[in-house]
Amino acid sequence: MYAQDSSTIKVPSIGGALFLKDFPTAAKIFGLSQNGWNGYLAPGINLLYTRGLYTHYDFVATLGVTNTKYKNNQGSFYNHPLGKGDIGSERILIDLNALVNYKFLTDIHPVVPYFSGGLGVSLYDGSYVLPCIPLGGGLQFNLGKNSYLYLQTLLDLGIINTSTKHGTKENFNYSLGFSVPLHIANKAVTKAIVPIPAETDTDGDGIPDSRDKCPTVAGIAKYDGCPIPDTDGDGVNDEIDACPTIPGIARYNGCPIPDIDHDGINDEQDSCPNVAGIAKYHGCPIPDSDSDGVNDEEDKCPHEAGTLQNHGCPDVQTKMNELARFIYFKTGSSIIAPKAFGVLDQVIALMMKYPDFSLEIQGHTDNVGKPLSNKKISQVRAEAIKNYFVKKGINISRLNAVGYGMEKPIALNKTATGRALNRRVELHAQY
Repeated sequence: MYAQDSSTIKVPSIGGALFLKDFPTAAKIFGLSQNGWNGYLAPGINLLYTRGLYTHYDFVATLGVTNTKYKNNQGSFYNHPLGKGDIGSERILIDLNALVNYKFLTDIHPVVPYFSGGLGVSLYDGSYVLPCIPLGGGLQFNLGKNSYLYLQTLLDLGIINTSTKHGTKENFNYSLGFSVPLHIANKAVTKAIVPIPAETDTDGDGIPDSRDKCPTVAGIAKYDGCPIPDTDGDGVNDEIDACPTIPGIARYNGCPIPDIDHDGINDEQDSCPNVAGIAKYHGCPIPDSDSDGVNDEEDKCPHEAGTLQNHGCPDVQTKMNELARFIYFKTGSSIIAPKAFGVLDQVIALMMKYPDFSLEIQGHTDNVGKPLSNKKISQVRAEAIKNYFVKKGINISRLNAVGYGMEKPIALNKTATGRALNRRVELHAQY
């Protein structure tokens, strides 16, 4: 805080300077008598006091003492003519100046040019007083800690002309000086400085509460003091969340576990991630063990290839059609011929192997005889086969016996061959 204050307004300081009084050069400029000077420069010392008025203005007071020497008796010096015996006489010259320095830059810069002007008084030999106006300028060098070095040139202009043309009063003052701060001034400045209270930052995130939209939760400036948002609340912030509006997991950059086959079962639980399936089979399709195109849940014969029409079971109807050709009865009766037993047993074996179909046993006749009689005998023969199957262990609920008589011929009854084909038994598998 002290350094900041000293960089704007200079604190009260004291110092000193060594200088040279140059009368001959001033005499040349202002047309005064140069007799007796012969390029002589009078050395002297200064005491100075300075303090800042504003950032660009300083007040400076100086007290200088010079031992002057006028070398011959021609002309006058501060209205003091020298007689014959005064050649080379030495006199004391005291200067008191009050100046204001205008600085072109502030004190924080390493080198500051300035212009000086003010009022002064010269006292020569303790008896002659001459008011004057000191004007000039110089360079101020910043040495740090409010200490400065000055390189300066002033021209003292006499205000009152108290002598003849030969009266010498104007002079140049070339000086090299310095200043250091007064300790008491430093203390005063320090006491005058009131620390600016820091703004409250409740959550300690470096963003003051006055600008923090989430003052009780640490955040970042990009989000006005709030944490990086997590729109879907999945614990993965939006800046690294590839699916910021859909809850997911960090392993998949904030996205849900993928479901490549879109079957509703995520890939981590899906045994068939590239083929749509169902949860019952861990994401795989319903199996088709016999590869017949009918899945096991719909396949009545899941371990034996079949057809869609037979619900996944083999085509038993073709086999039934073949076997039915060899079912015979005794002539003119409903008694099964013994040579047909083996055929019927094959039918029974099929029904035992494939328990999911029922069987319609149809009896048919030719057109010989009366229709009613034919229908009756066809029914009785169908019933005879049904009863054979029941006795062999087939559940009666799977069997249906129907006699159609002469209603459904498959050949012309005009020939013996056609009538023989019409006298038949048909077995129809039904699922």
